[in-house]
Amino acid sequence: MSCFAIVTNMIYGLTCQSEMLKEIDKKKYSFQKMTRKRFLQLKKEHDKSFALKELSERIMHNLRVMQYLVRHCSEQNIGHYRVSSALFPLVTDPSLNIKYTDLPNHKGLDNHLSFIGEIAQKFNISMGSHPDQFNVLASTNRDSVEKTIQELNFQASVLDKLGLPQDHTAPMNIHINYTPKMDESLELVATRFFRNLSMCDKGVYKRLTIENEDKGFFNVDNCIKLSEYLFETFGANIPVCYDNLHDFCNPSEDRNVTFQAERCAYTWINQGEGENTFLAPVFHWSEGKPEKPRSHAEYYALGNQPPHIAIDPDQEAIWECEVKGKDKAIKLLMEQSL
Repeated sequence: MSCFAIVTNMIYGLTCQSEMLKEIDKKKYSFQKMTRKRFLQLKKEHDKSFALKELSERIMHNLRVMQYLVRHCSEQNIGHYRVSSALFPLVTDPSLNIKYTDLPNHKGLDNHLSFIGEIAQKFNISMGSHPDQFNVLASTNRDSVEKTIQELNFQASVLDKLGLPQDHTAPMNIHINYTPKMDESLELVATRFFRNLSMCDKGVYKRLTIENEDKGFFNVDNCIKLSEYLFETFGANIPVCYDNLHDFCNPSEDRNVTFQAERCAYTWINQGEGENTFLAPVFHWSEGKPEKPRSHAEYYALGNQPPHIAIDPDQEAIWECEVKGKDKAIKLLMEQSL
């Protein structure tokens, strides 16, 4: 099965925040949150405009942090950055009915996102996102699906404002997060997934990927089966993002990491006119705590490095590092490979 080229440079991805920068100045380099309770309190004590202004200022702070993070990736030879879902707190909370254009500085936010995208392009930093696990396109609960569509559409709009392409070079990765009932086939679940995906904006449809899960039905085998069914039945190209820790906790029959990663890499097909090509897959590399395998460890054990996966030298797999040490752990991985 394997026809992968030998490559020399591993491409790592930083997930959301930098532990190295937070050691320098935690307040400056950390994202700011706002709870629903705090927003309503500000609205009650002042008015909605005041609450929106406070929320907007926190979002602008978050974009400044993201700008630092993208530059930091370039300085540390980290080739990929996962955009944080924490950039825009409360904006998609349906109970608050906040529209993005309600934010008093939304045009300034747009400009800053565009500027960040230009920086990333200048330094050849690819980007993607990983919306939270409550996003469930395969659910039978209509309310949950509608909230998912709203959230995914907003997350895709952020990638659009960054100037990222509407394809899998800027992936939006989600979990299926659904276990078929006794009377449900994988094909039925896949059809419902596709029907709900088709209600999303083009920016979601063209970027979406699915990830093997640490428990439940959707291990690597069943994610690939779902991906293949969507492609063969609907022409929908939904690649599989391989997660090694999830594969360890919820394995398929063959437990070889390289083999399973290669299988997933073959789903990253770029359908164009004429001959199809393959894109560089974006995968997850992590390690569990010895006493709690599903929880991310602080760092990788010595020698625990991801395999090189590439169909050709220009399409080396990108490994987003999910241990808690983040860029500090990436630095150690780089030093080990010297």
